[in-house]
Amino acid sequence: MGKRALIVIRLSRVTDATTSPERQLAACRELCEQRDYDVVDVVEDLDVSAGATTPFTRPKLGPWLNSRHQEFDVLVFYRVDRIARRLFDLSELIQWSQRHDVTLVSATESHFDLSNDFGDIIALLIAKVAEMELAAISARNASASHHNIRSGKWRGGIAPWGYVPERGDDKVWRLVQDPVQVEVIHEVVERVLAGEPLRPIAADLTARGVLTPKDRINQLKGREIKHYAWASGRMKEQLTSRTLLGQIVTRDPVVDAKGQVQRDARGHRILGPEFVVTGDDGRPVVRAEPILTREIFDRVGAALRARGVDRTATTTSGLLLKVLFCGQCGRPAYRLKGGPGRKPRYRCAYAQDKKGAAGIKGPCDNRSVPLEWADAEVERYVLDRVGPMERMVRTWFSGSDSRGELAEIDELLGDLVDQLGTGAFKRGTPQRKRLDARIAALTERQDELRGQPIEQPSWRYEGTGESVSEWWSRADSATRTAWLRESGVRVTWRSHTESGRTKLDKFEITMGHGPGLDGGALPGPMAGAAEAVSAFRSHEPAVAEVMAGMASTWWREGDLLQEVADEE
Repeated sequence: MGKRALIVIRLSRVTDATTSPERQLAACRELCEQRDYDVVDVVEDLDVSAGATTPFTRPKLGPWLNSRHQEFDVLVFYRVDRIARRLFDLSELIQWSQRHDVTLVSATESHFDLSNDFGDIIALLIAKVAEMELAAISARNASASHHNIRSGKWRGGIAPWGYVPERGDDKVWRLVQDPVQVEVIHEVVERVLAGEPLRPIAADLTARGVLTPKDRINQLKGREIKHYAWASGRMKEQLTSRTLLGQIVTRDPVVDAKGQVQRDARGHRILGPEFVVTGDDGRPVVRAEPILTREIFDRVGAALRARGVDRTATTTSGLLLKVLFCGQCGRPAYRLKGGPGRKPRYRCAYAQDKKGAAGIKGPCDNRSVPLEWADAEVERYVLDRVGPMERMVRTWFSGSDSRGELAEIDELLGDLVDQLGTGAFKRGTPQRKRLDARIAALTERQDELRGQPIEQPSWRYEGTGESVSEWWSRADSATRTAWLRESGVRVTWRSHTESGRTKLDKFEITMGHGPGLDGGALPGPMAGAAEAVSAFRSHEPAVAEVMAGMASTWWREGDLLQEVADEE
Protein backbone atom coordinates (compact mmCIF):
# COMPACT_ATOMS: atom_id res chain seq x y z
CA MET A 1 0.00 0.00 0.00
CA GLY A 2 1.33 3.41 -1.00
CA LYS A 3 1.78 6.35 1.29
CA ARG A 4 -1.24 8.52 2.07
CA ALA A 5 -1.00 11.96 0.52
CA LEU A 6 -2.84 15.19 1.27
CA ILE A 7 -2.82 17.63 -1.65
CA VAL A 8 -2.70 21.33 -0.74
CA ILE A 9 -3.93 24.07 -3.11
CA ARG A 10 -3.60 27.77 -2.26
CA LEU A 11 -4.30 30.90 -4.25
CA SER A 12 -4.15 34.51 -3.08
CA ARG A 13 -6.57 35.61 -5.79
CA VAL A 14 -8.85 33.39 -7.82
CA THR A 15 -8.15 35.53 -10.90
CA ASP A 16 -4.48 34.49 -10.96
CA ALA A 17 -4.21 32.25 -14.02
CA THR A 18 -0.52 31.36 -13.72
CA THR A 19 -1.04 29.20 -10.66
CA SER A 20 -4.73 28.41 -11.03
CA PRO A 21 -6.26 25.71 -8.79
CA GLU A 22 -6.70 23.42 -11.81
CA ARG A 23 -3.05 23.81 -12.79
CA GLN A 24 -1.85 23.13 -9.24
CA LEU A 25 -4.13 20.13 -8.79
CA ALA A 26 -3.08 18.54 -12.08
CA ALA A 27 0.63 18.76 -11.22
CA CYS A 28 0.08 17.40 -7.70
CA ARG A 29 -2.02 14.45 -8.92
CA GLU A 30 0.58 13.62 -11.56
CA LEU A 31 3.29 13.44 -8.89
CA CYS A 32 1.10 11.25 -6.67
CA GLU A 33 0.52 8.82 -9.54
CA GLN A 34 4.25 8.66 -10.31
CA ARG A 35 5.09 7.87 -6.67
CA ASP A 36 2.09 5.64 -6.06
CA TYR A 37 0.63 7.91 -3.36
CA ASP A 38 -2.95 7.34 -2.23
CA VAL A 39 -4.66 10.75 -2.22
CA VAL A 40 -6.80 11.00 0.93
CA ASP A 41 -8.14 14.47 0.19
CA VAL A 42 -7.56 17.81 -1.53
CA VAL A 43 -7.72 20.99 0.55
CA GLU A 44 -8.18 24.29 -1.26
CA ASP A 45 -7.57 27.66 0.39
CA LEU A 46 -8.66 30.13 -2.29
CA ASP A 47 -8.43 33.90 -1.88
CA VAL A 48 -6.11 33.25 1.08
CA SER A 49 -2.85 35.18 1.35
CA ALA A 50 0.26 33.36 2.56
CA GLY A 51 1.51 36.68 3.90
CA ALA A 52 -1.56 37.21 6.06
CA THR A 53 -1.81 33.62 7.32
CA THR A 54 0.39 30.70 8.32
CA PRO A 55 -0.18 27.10 7.20
CA PHE A 56 -1.60 26.40 10.65
CA THR A 57 -4.17 29.22 10.55
CA ARG A 58 -5.58 28.72 7.07
CA PRO A 59 -9.29 27.82 6.93
CA LYS A 60 -8.96 24.46 5.15
CA LEU A 61 -5.36 23.36 5.76
CA GLY A 62 -5.16 24.43 9.40
CA PRO A 63 -7.53 21.75 10.83
CA TRP A 64 -5.60 18.97 9.02
CA LEU A 65 -2.25 20.11 10.44
CA ASN A 66 -3.56 20.77 13.94
CA SER A 67 -5.76 17.73 14.58
CA ARG A 68 -5.78 15.33 11.61
CA HIS A 69 -2.06 14.83 10.92
CA GLN A 70 -2.34 11.11 11.69
CA GLU A 71 -4.51 10.64 8.57
CA PHE A 72 -1.75 11.31 6.00
CA ASP A 73 1.97 10.64 5.48
CA VAL A 74 2.86 13.12 2.71
CA LEU A 75 1.94 16.79 2.21
CA VAL A 76 1.98 17.57 -1.53
CA PHE A 77 1.92 21.12 -2.89
CA TYR A 78 2.47 22.69 -6.31
CA ARG A 79 5.36 24.95 -5.28
CA VAL A 80 6.93 25.98 -1.99
CA ASP A 81 5.37 29.47 -2.13
CA ARG A 82 1.94 27.77 -2.24
CA ILE A 83 2.55 26.34 1.24
CA ALA A 84 4.51 29.22 2.82
CA ARG A 85 5.96 32.57 1.82
CA ARG A 86 7.77 33.36 5.04
CA LEU A 87 11.00 31.81 6.25
CA PHE A 88 9.68 31.46 9.79
CA ASP A 89 6.46 29.78 8.60
CA LEU A 90 8.32 27.21 6.52
CA SER A 91 10.81 26.54 9.32
CA GLU A 92 7.91 25.92 11.70
CA LEU A 93 6.26 23.60 9.16
CA ILE A 94 9.51 21.64 8.67
CA GLN A 95 9.83 21.15 12.44
CA TRP A 96 6.19 20.06 12.59
CA SER A 97 6.72 17.53 9.77
CA GLN A 98 9.74 16.03 11.56
CA ARG A 99 7.79 15.67 14.83
CA HIS A 100 4.84 13.97 13.13
CA ASP A 101 6.85 11.99 10.51
CA VAL A 102 5.15 13.73 7.57
CA THR A 103 7.06 14.27 4.31
CA LEU A 104 6.81 17.64 2.54
CA VAL A 105 6.86 17.30 -1.26
CA SER A 106 6.86 19.96 -3.99
CA ALA A 107 5.29 18.78 -7.26
CA THR A 108 7.36 21.12 -9.46
CA GLU A 109 10.64 21.62 -7.52
CA SER A 110 12.80 18.50 -7.59
CA HIS A 111 15.45 20.20 -5.44
CA PHE A 112 12.92 20.44 -2.61
CA ASP A 113 13.79 17.10 -0.98
CA LEU A 114 13.97 16.98 2.81
CA SER A 115 15.33 13.44 2.76
CA ASN A 116 18.79 14.73 1.74
CA ASP A 117 21.31 15.88 4.33
CA PHE A 118 21.02 19.52 3.32
CA GLY A 119 17.43 19.34 2.13
CA ASP A 120 16.07 21.47 4.96
CA ILE A 121 18.71 24.15 4.34
CA ILE A 122 17.88 24.27 0.63
CA ALA A 123 14.17 24.46 1.53
CA LEU A 124 14.80 27.42 3.82
CA LEU A 125 16.81 29.19 1.11
CA ILE A 126 13.86 28.73 -1.24
CA ALA A 127 11.55 30.09 1.44
CA LYS A 128 13.81 33.12 1.88
CA VAL A 129 13.54 33.88 -1.84
CA ALA A 130 9.74 33.53 -1.60
CA GLU A 131 9.73 35.87 1.40
CA MET A 132 11.74 38.47 -0.52
CA GLU A 133 9.34 38.15 -3.44
CA LEU A 134 6.41 38.67 -1.05
CA ALA A 135 8.05 41.81 0.32
CA ALA A 136 8.51 43.13 -3.22
CA ILE A 137 4.89 42.37 -4.08
CA SER A 138 3.73 44.09 -0.89
CA ALA A 139 5.83 47.16 -1.70
CA ARG A 140 4.39 47.34 -5.22
CA ASN A 141 0.85 46.90 -3.92
CA ALA A 142 1.38 49.59 -1.28
CA SER A 143 2.74 52.01 -3.88
CA ALA A 144 -0.19 51.33 -6.21
CA SER A 145 -2.61 51.62 -3.31
CA HIS A 146 -1.26 55.03 -2.26
CA HIS A 147 -1.45 56.23 -5.85
CA ASN A 148 -5.05 55.02 -6.22
CA ILE A 149 -6.04 56.64 -2.93
CA ARG A 150 -4.64 60.04 -3.85
CA SER A 151 -6.21 59.90 -7.31
CA GLY A 152 -9.65 59.39 -5.76
CA LYS A 153 -10.12 55.76 -6.79
CA TRP A 154 -12.14 53.42 -4.60
CA ARG A 155 -10.08 50.38 -3.59
CA GLY A 156 -12.99 48.32 -2.29
CA GLY A 157 -14.14 47.34 1.17
CA ILE A 158 -16.92 48.92 3.23
CA ALA A 159 -17.99 52.29 1.86
CA PRO A 160 -18.22 55.19 4.35
CA TRP A 161 -21.67 56.21 5.60
CA GLY A 162 -23.54 58.13 2.93
CA TYR A 163 -21.57 56.81 -0.05
CA VAL A 164 -21.75 53.91 -2.48
CA PRO A 165 -19.14 52.75 -5.02
CA GLU A 166 -19.94 53.45 -8.65
CA ARG A 167 -17.98 52.47 -11.75
CA GLY A 168 -17.54 55.33 -14.21
CA ASP A 169 -17.23 55.35 -17.98
CA ASP A 170 -13.46 55.16 -17.54
CA LYS A 171 -13.91 51.79 -15.76
CA VAL A 172 -12.64 53.31 -12.50
CA TRP A 173 -14.55 52.80 -9.27
CA ARG A 174 -15.29 55.95 -7.26
CA LEU A 175 -17.51 56.88 -4.32
CA VAL A 176 -20.72 58.79 -4.98
CA GLN A 177 -23.41 59.99 -2.59
CA ASP A 178 -26.36 57.72 -1.88
CA PRO A 179 -29.45 60.01 -1.65
CA VAL A 180 -31.22 57.67 0.79
CA GLN A 181 -28.34 57.60 3.27
CA VAL A 182 -27.63 61.32 2.84
CA GLU A 183 -31.22 62.13 3.82
CA VAL A 184 -30.81 60.09 7.03
CA ILE A 185 -27.49 61.82 7.81
CA HIS A 186 -29.04 65.28 7.44
CA GLU A 187 -31.93 64.28 9.72
CA VAL A 188 -29.56 62.95 12.40
CA VAL A 189 -27.35 66.05 12.17
CA GLU A 190 -30.35 68.35 12.55
CA ARG A 191 -31.55 66.46 15.62
CA VAL A 192 -28.09 66.44 17.20
CA LEU A 193 -27.72 70.19 16.71
CA ALA A 194 -31.18 70.61 18.26
CA GLY A 195 -29.83 69.02 21.45
CA GLU A 196 -31.26 65.50 21.08
CA PRO A 197 -29.06 62.67 22.44
CA LEU A 198 -27.94 59.91 20.10
CA ARG A 199 -29.62 57.04 21.92
CA PRO A 200 -33.19 58.28 21.36
CA ILE A 201 -32.27 59.10 17.76
CA ALA A 202 -30.91 55.58 17.20
CA ALA A 203 -33.96 54.03 18.87
CA ASP A 204 -36.30 56.13 16.72
CA LEU A 205 -34.54 55.18 13.47
CA THR A 206 -34.72 51.51 14.44
CA ALA A 207 -38.41 51.75 15.36
CA ARG A 208 -39.21 53.45 12.05
CA GLY A 209 -37.42 50.74 10.10
CA VAL A 210 -34.82 53.09 8.65
CA LEU A 211 -32.08 50.96 7.10
CA THR A 212 -28.61 51.08 8.65
CA PRO A 213 -25.68 51.66 6.26
CA LYS A 214 -24.98 47.92 6.23
CA ASP A 215 -28.59 47.05 5.39
CA ARG A 216 -28.71 49.79 2.76
CA ILE A 217 -25.70 48.27 0.98
CA ASN A 218 -27.39 44.85 1.19
CA GLN A 219 -30.48 46.38 -0.40
CA LEU A 220 -28.50 47.96 -3.24
CA LYS A 221 -26.70 44.68 -3.93
CA GLY A 222 -29.90 42.65 -3.86
CA ARG A 223 -28.92 40.76 -0.74
CA GLU A 224 -31.12 39.90 2.24
CA ILE A 225 -31.90 42.84 4.52
CA LYS A 226 -31.13 41.85 8.13
CA HIS A 227 -32.88 44.84 9.79
CA TYR A 228 -29.93 45.66 12.02
CA ALA A 229 -30.58 48.06 14.91
CA TRP A 230 -28.95 51.47 14.94
CA ALA A 231 -26.22 51.85 17.59
CA SER A 232 -25.51 55.25 19.12
CA GLY A 233 -21.80 54.49 19.60
CA ARG A 234 -21.27 53.57 15.97
CA MET A 235 -23.36 56.56 14.89
CA LYS A 236 -21.09 58.87 16.88
CA GLU A 237 -17.99 57.44 15.18
CA GLN A 238 -19.53 58.01 11.77
CA LEU A 239 -20.72 61.54 12.55
CA THR A 240 -17.20 62.55 13.63
CA SER A 241 -15.43 60.86 10.71
CA ARG A 242 -14.02 63.22 8.12
CA THR A 243 -15.29 60.89 5.42
CA LEU A 244 -18.47 63.02 5.64
CA LEU A 245 -16.32 65.83 4.21
CA GLY A 246 -15.41 63.61 1.27
CA GLN A 247 -11.91 63.11 2.67
CA ILE A 248 -9.98 59.84 2.83
CA VAL A 249 -9.47 58.28 6.25
CA THR A 250 -7.18 55.26 6.39
CA ARG A 251 -4.81 53.33 8.65
CA ASP A 252 -1.27 52.16 7.98
CA PRO A 253 0.16 48.86 9.23
CA VAL A 254 2.43 48.97 12.27
CA VAL A 255 6.07 48.14 11.49
CA ASP A 256 8.96 47.22 13.76
CA ALA A 257 12.44 48.79 13.92
CA LYS A 258 13.46 46.79 10.82
CA GLY A 259 10.48 47.97 8.83
CA GLN A 260 8.67 44.62 9.03
CA VAL A 261 4.88 44.70 9.20
CA GLN A 262 3.62 43.49 12.58
CA ARG A 263 0.95 40.80 12.68
CA ASP A 264 -1.29 39.34 15.35
CA ALA A 265 -1.55 35.68 16.35
CA ARG A 266 -3.82 34.96 13.37
CA GLY A 267 -1.43 36.51 10.87
CA HIS A 268 -3.49 39.64 10.31
CA ARG A 269 -1.72 42.96 9.99
CA ILE A 270 -1.76 45.22 13.04
CA LEU A 271 -2.98 48.65 11.98
CA GLY A 272 -2.13 51.99 13.52
CA PRO A 273 -4.49 54.89 14.31
CA GLU A 274 -6.67 56.50 11.65
CA PHE A 275 -5.36 59.51 9.78
CA VAL A 276 -6.49 61.76 6.95
CA VAL A 277 -4.64 61.33 3.66
CA THR A 278 -3.03 64.55 2.43
CA GLY A 279 -1.64 65.50 -0.96
CA ASP A 280 1.75 66.92 -1.90
CA ASP A 281 0.58 70.41 -0.88
CA GLY A 282 -0.35 69.24 2.61
CA ARG A 283 -4.11 69.56 2.04
CA PRO A 284 -6.53 66.69 2.75
CA VAL A 285 -7.32 64.71 -0.39
CA VAL A 286 -11.02 64.99 -1.28
CA ARG A 287 -12.18 62.02 -3.34
CA ALA A 288 -15.96 62.44 -3.14
CA GLU A 289 -18.53 65.21 -2.90
CA PRO A 290 -18.80 66.29 0.77
CA ILE A 291 -22.07 65.44 2.51
CA LEU A 292 -21.59 68.10 5.22
CA THR A 293 -19.95 71.50 5.09
CA ARG A 294 -16.94 71.98 7.34
CA GLU A 295 -18.93 74.40 9.51
CA ILE A 296 -21.74 71.91 10.13
CA PHE A 297 -19.26 69.07 10.64
CA ASP A 298 -17.42 71.07 13.33
CA ARG A 299 -20.69 71.99 15.03
CA VAL A 300 -21.80 68.36 15.19
CA GLY A 301 -18.44 67.26 16.59
CA ALA A 302 -18.54 69.99 19.24
CA ALA A 303 -22.09 69.08 20.22
CA LEU A 304 -21.15 65.43 20.64
CA ARG A 305 -18.00 66.27 22.61
CA ALA A 306 -20.06 68.43 24.94
CA ARG A 307 -22.10 65.33 25.74
CA GLY A 308 -19.13 63.23 26.73
CA VAL A 309 -21.11 62.05 29.75
CA ASP A 310 -24.22 60.05 28.93
CA ARG A 311 -27.14 62.37 29.49
CA THR A 312 -29.76 60.07 28.09
CA ALA A 313 -32.94 59.51 30.05
CA THR A 314 -35.90 57.40 28.98
CA THR A 315 -39.36 58.87 28.83
CA THR A 316 -40.42 56.87 31.88
CA SER A 317 -37.44 57.74 34.07
CA GLY A 318 -38.40 61.27 35.01
CA LEU A 319 -37.46 64.69 33.80
CA LEU A 320 -35.20 65.58 36.72
CA LEU A 321 -32.72 62.70 36.83
CA LYS A 322 -29.30 64.22 37.65
CA VAL A 323 -31.06 67.57 37.82
CA LEU A 324 -32.74 67.06 41.20
CA PHE A 325 -30.41 66.53 44.20
CA CYS A 326 -30.93 65.82 47.85
CA GLY A 327 -30.84 69.05 49.87
CA GLN A 328 -29.31 67.23 52.83
CA CYS A 329 -26.50 64.99 51.52
CA GLY A 330 -26.18 66.23 47.95
CA ARG A 331 -26.74 62.88 46.27
CA PRO A 332 -28.83 62.77 43.06
CA ALA A 333 -32.43 61.66 43.28
CA TYR A 334 -33.67 58.50 41.66
CA ARG A 335 -37.12 57.51 40.50
CA LEU A 336 -39.16 55.45 42.96
CA LYS A 337 -41.99 53.85 41.06
CA GLY A 338 -44.10 52.67 43.99
CA GLY A 339 -46.77 49.99 44.09
CA PRO A 340 -50.33 49.85 42.73
CA GLY A 341 -52.29 53.02 43.35
CA ARG A 342 -49.21 55.09 44.15
CA LYS A 343 -47.75 57.81 42.02
CA PRO A 344 -44.00 57.77 41.28
CA ARG A 345 -41.69 59.90 43.41
CA TYR A 346 -38.11 61.09 43.57
CA ARG A 347 -36.05 59.87 46.49
CA CYS A 348 -32.47 60.38 47.67
CA ALA A 349 -30.02 57.72 46.54
CA TYR A 350 -28.91 57.29 50.20
CA ALA A 351 -32.43 56.88 51.59
CA GLN A 352 -31.86 53.15 52.10
CA ASP A 353 -28.07 53.03 52.25
CA LYS A 354 -27.06 51.68 55.67
CA LYS A 355 -23.54 53.09 55.38
CA GLY A 356 -24.81 56.56 54.65
CA ALA A 357 -23.24 59.43 52.78
CA ALA A 358 -20.10 61.31 53.78
CA GLY A 359 -20.65 62.90 57.16
CA ILE A 360 -23.97 61.10 57.67
CA LYS A 361 -24.38 58.01 59.79
CA GLY A 362 -26.86 55.58 58.38
CA PRO A 363 -29.47 56.29 55.70
CA CYS A 364 -30.24 59.86 54.68
CA ASP A 365 -33.48 60.91 56.40
CA ASN A 366 -34.57 63.26 53.63
CA ARG A 367 -37.99 62.11 52.45
CA SER A 368 -39.37 61.89 48.91
CA VAL A 369 -41.03 64.40 46.61
CA PRO A 370 -43.84 63.60 44.11
CA LEU A 371 -42.33 63.12 40.64
CA GLU A 372 -45.13 64.61 38.54
CA TRP A 373 -45.41 67.62 40.82
CA ALA A 374 -41.65 68.27 40.79
CA ASP A 375 -41.43 67.87 37.00
CA ALA A 376 -44.33 70.26 36.47
CA GLU A 377 -42.91 72.89 38.86
CA VAL A 378 -39.50 72.90 37.17
CA GLU A 379 -41.04 73.02 33.71
CA ARG A 380 -43.31 75.91 34.70
CA TYR A 381 -40.45 77.76 36.35
CA VAL A 382 -38.03 77.34 33.45
CA LEU A 383 -40.55 78.31 30.77
CA ASP A 384 -41.70 81.29 32.82
CA ARG A 385 -38.10 82.38 33.09
CA VAL A 386 -36.67 81.75 29.59
CA GLY A 387 -39.58 80.43 27.51
CA PRO A 388 -40.00 83.56 25.35
CA MET A 389 -36.25 83.82 24.68
CA GLU A 390 -34.64 82.54 21.50
CA ARG A 391 -33.02 79.19 22.12
CA MET A 392 -29.27 79.36 21.65
CA VAL A 393 -26.93 76.50 20.86
CA ARG A 394 -23.31 76.43 21.88
CA THR A 395 -21.12 75.63 18.88
CA TRP A 396 -17.43 75.03 18.66
CA PHE A 397 -15.41 77.42 16.53
CA SER A 398 -12.29 75.52 15.51
CA GLY A 399 -10.37 78.74 14.91
CA SER A 400 -7.94 79.45 12.12
CA ASP A 401 -4.63 78.89 13.82
CA SER A 402 -2.38 77.64 11.02
CA ARG A 403 0.84 77.52 13.04
CA GLY A 404 0.75 73.74 13.41
CA GLU A 405 0.31 73.15 9.68
CA LEU A 406 2.97 75.78 8.94
CA ALA A 407 5.45 73.99 11.18
CA GLU A 408 4.80 70.70 9.38
CA ILE A 409 5.24 72.32 5.96
CA ASP A 410 8.46 74.06 7.08
CA GLU A 411 9.89 70.75 8.27
CA LEU A 412 8.84 68.95 5.08
CA LEU A 413 10.29 71.69 2.88
CA GLY A 414 13.58 71.43 4.76
CA ASP A 415 13.75 67.70 4.06
CA LEU A 416 12.88 68.15 0.38
CA VAL A 417 15.36 71.00 -0.20
CA ASP A 418 18.15 68.85 1.26
CA GLN A 419 17.55 66.34 -1.56
CA LEU A 420 18.14 68.88 -4.35
CA GLY A 421 21.17 67.98 -6.46
CA THR A 422 21.71 64.61 -4.79
CA GLY A 423 21.45 61.16 -6.36
CA ALA A 424 18.37 60.84 -8.55
CA PHE A 425 17.39 64.46 -7.89
CA LYS A 426 20.04 66.11 -10.05
CA ARG A 427 18.96 68.87 -12.40
CA GLY A 428 17.28 67.62 -15.57
CA THR A 429 16.11 64.27 -14.20
CA PRO A 430 12.37 63.34 -14.07
CA GLN A 431 12.65 62.90 -10.30
CA ARG A 432 14.02 66.45 -9.99
CA LYS A 433 11.05 67.85 -11.93
CA ARG A 434 8.59 66.14 -9.61
CA LEU A 435 10.56 67.33 -6.59
CA ASP A 436 10.57 70.92 -7.87
CA ALA A 437 6.81 70.77 -8.48
CA ARG A 438 6.16 69.53 -4.95
CA ILE A 439 8.39 72.19 -3.41
CA ALA A 440 6.56 74.86 -5.43
CA ALA A 441 3.14 73.59 -4.26
CA LEU A 442 4.24 73.50 -0.62
CA THR A 443 5.76 76.99 -0.88
CA GLU A 444 2.49 78.32 -2.31
CA ARG A 445 0.56 76.74 0.56
CA GLN A 446 3.10 78.15 3.02
CA ASP A 447 2.56 81.72 1.71
CA GLU A 448 -1.22 81.21 1.85
CA LEU A 449 -1.14 80.10 5.50
CA ARG A 450 1.16 82.92 6.55
CA GLY A 451 -1.38 85.42 5.24
CA GLN A 452 -4.23 84.02 7.33
CA PRO A 453 -5.11 85.69 10.67
CA ILE A 454 -4.80 83.59 13.80
CA GLU A 455 -8.07 83.10 15.69
CA GLN A 456 -8.10 80.98 18.82
CA PRO A 457 -10.66 78.14 18.99
CA SER A 458 -13.56 78.81 21.32
CA TRP A 459 -17.20 78.10 22.08
CA ARG A 460 -19.73 80.44 20.50
CA TYR A 461 -23.46 80.81 20.83
CA GLU A 462 -25.77 80.87 17.84
CA GLY A 463 -29.50 81.43 17.63
CA THR A 464 -31.82 78.69 16.38
CA GLY A 465 -34.68 80.95 15.23
CA GLU A 466 -37.19 79.49 17.68
CA SER A 467 -38.09 80.21 21.27
CA VAL A 468 -37.32 77.89 24.16
CA SER A 469 -41.08 77.29 24.61
CA GLU A 470 -41.52 76.25 20.98
CA TRP A 471 -38.58 73.86 21.18
CA TRP A 472 -39.74 72.48 24.56
CA SER A 473 -43.19 71.64 23.21
CA ARG A 474 -41.78 69.31 20.53
CA ALA A 475 -38.84 67.83 22.46
CA ASP A 476 -39.17 64.47 24.21
CA SER A 477 -38.41 63.86 27.88
CA ALA A 478 -34.87 62.58 27.29
CA THR A 479 -33.94 65.63 25.22
CA ARG A 480 -35.43 68.01 27.79
CA THR A 481 -33.46 66.31 30.57
CA ALA A 482 -30.21 66.67 28.61
CA TRP A 483 -31.01 70.34 27.95
CA LEU A 484 -31.68 71.03 31.66
CA ARG A 485 -28.33 69.51 32.62
CA GLU A 486 -26.42 71.35 29.91
CA SER A 487 -28.13 74.61 30.86
CA GLY A 488 -26.96 74.32 34.45
CA VAL A 489 -30.40 73.85 36.00
CA ARG A 490 -30.07 72.35 39.47
CA VAL A 491 -32.91 71.56 41.84
CA THR A 492 -32.66 70.59 45.53
CA TRP A 493 -35.33 69.61 48.01
CA ARG A 494 -35.77 68.89 51.69
CA SER A 495 -38.76 67.10 53.19
CA HIS A 496 -39.69 65.43 56.46
CA THR A 497 -42.40 63.22 57.89
CA GLU A 498 -44.94 64.75 60.23
CA SER A 499 -48.11 63.10 61.56
CA GLY A 500 -47.87 60.32 59.01
CA ARG A 501 -47.48 62.74 56.10
CA THR A 502 -44.50 63.92 54.07
CA LYS A 503 -44.08 67.68 54.08
CA LEU A 504 -41.85 69.49 51.63
CA ASP A 505 -39.67 72.03 53.47
CA LYS A 506 -37.71 73.43 50.55
CA PHE A 507 -37.75 73.15 46.79
CA GLU A 508 -34.99 75.31 45.33
CA ILE A 509 -34.27 75.85 41.65
CA THR A 510 -30.97 77.32 40.54
CA MET A 511 -30.56 78.17 36.87
CA GLY A 512 -27.09 78.73 35.49
CA HIS A 513 -26.26 79.30 31.84
CA GLY A 514 -25.52 77.04 28.93
CA PRO A 515 -26.20 76.29 25.28
CA GLY A 516 -29.95 76.30 25.77
CA LEU A 517 -30.11 79.78 27.28
CA ASP A 518 -28.87 83.22 26.34
CA GLY A 519 -25.18 82.46 26.50
CA GLY A 520 -24.47 84.60 29.53
CA ALA A 521 -24.78 84.41 33.26
CA LEU A 522 -28.38 84.71 34.44
CA PRO A 523 -29.38 86.63 37.53
CA GLY A 524 -29.87 84.31 40.38
CA PRO A 525 -29.89 81.91 41.89
CA MET A 526 -33.65 81.79 41.51
CA ALA A 527 -34.77 80.15 44.69
CA GLY A 528 -38.20 78.84 45.51
CA ALA A 529 -39.62 77.30 48.65
CA ALA A 530 -42.71 75.16 48.47
CA GLU A 531 -44.65 72.95 50.81
CA ALA A 532 -46.62 69.98 49.48
CA VAL A 533 -48.54 67.49 51.55
CA SER A 534 -48.73 63.75 50.81
CA ALA A 535 -50.83 61.21 52.66
CA PHE A 536 -49.33 58.09 54.21
CA ARG A 537 -51.27 54.90 54.26
CA SER A 538 -51.58 53.80 57.89
CA HIS A 539 -50.08 50.36 57.26
CA GLU A 540 -47.30 51.42 54.85
CA PRO A 541 -44.32 53.77 55.38
CA ALA A 542 -44.26 54.90 51.71
CA VAL A 543 -45.62 58.17 50.46
CA ALA A 544 -48.84 57.75 48.49
CA GLU A 545 -49.93 60.83 46.60
CA VAL A 546 -50.41 64.53 47.05
CA MET A 547 -53.73 65.17 48.77
CA ALA A 548 -56.52 66.41 46.56
CA GLY A 549 -57.95 69.83 47.14
CA MET A 550 -54.60 71.47 47.89
CA ALA A 551 -54.99 75.27 47.88
CA SER A 552 -51.91 77.09 46.61
CA THR A 553 -50.96 80.75 46.69
CA TRP A 554 -48.12 82.10 44.54
CA TRP A 555 -46.21 85.34 44.87
CA ARG A 556 -42.91 86.85 43.80
CA GLU A 557 -40.54 88.81 45.92
CA GLY A 558 -37.43 89.67 43.91
CA ASP A 559 -35.86 86.40 42.90
CA LEU A 560 -37.82 84.43 45.48
CA LEU A 561 -40.59 82.14 44.26
CA GLN A 562 -42.70 80.41 46.91
CA GLU A 563 -45.66 78.14 47.15
CA VAL A 564 -47.59 77.41 50.31
CA ALA A 565 -49.70 74.25 50.32
CA ASP A 566 -52.43 74.01 52.95
CA GLU A 567 -54.05 70.77 53.98
CA GLU A 568 -57.78 70.48 53.75
